Amino acid sequence: MNIALAAQPLPTESADQRLLYRFDGRFSEIVPIGPVADGFRLDGHFAGSITEGELAGASLKGVDYFRIRHDGIGVVTAREVVTTDNGCTVAVELRGLVKPPVNCDPPLPADIVEPGFAWPTEPYTIHVSASFETAAPDLAHLNATVVAHTGTVNFTTGELHIDARVIE
Repeated sequence: MNIALAAQPLPTESADQRLLYRFDGRFSEIVPIGPVADGFRLDGHFAGSITEGELAGASLKGVDYFRIRHDGIGVVTAREVVTTDNGCTVAVELRGLVKPPVNCDPPLPADIVEPGFAWPTEPYTIHVSASFETAAPDLAHLNATVVAHTGTVNFTTGELHIDARVIE
């Protein structure tokens, strides 16, 4: 039996998607794990501040267990910890994709291991989903919240910019 499923349009960012937070940060350390079966793995340690939204003023730090696939697309699997001004903590689990700049040939795993390799100077685009876990009573609603992270990462400068919008 052959069943064809019609492609469903993906939700797009709109004004009615509530901004939960905006994050600006930087990668502080990149640990190359090396070539793996399905690409090249790097562990990226990052930190920064939540600058807008419900969690404004909180700090955020995490590790992205990042992999560049053989087609040049990045795969994000990350864990973060948000610490609010009053000491509450929120664990964040992220999964998604990082797409290379439109007007450049993305580096492939074989390129990354070459001497003198340099990342493109243009930022990559981030498309990630995130879920939360916290024991803080005032933030318990986050335990049933999923957000879409959209933003950019510049592998040359280490800069990271994210908007986290609630998926209703």
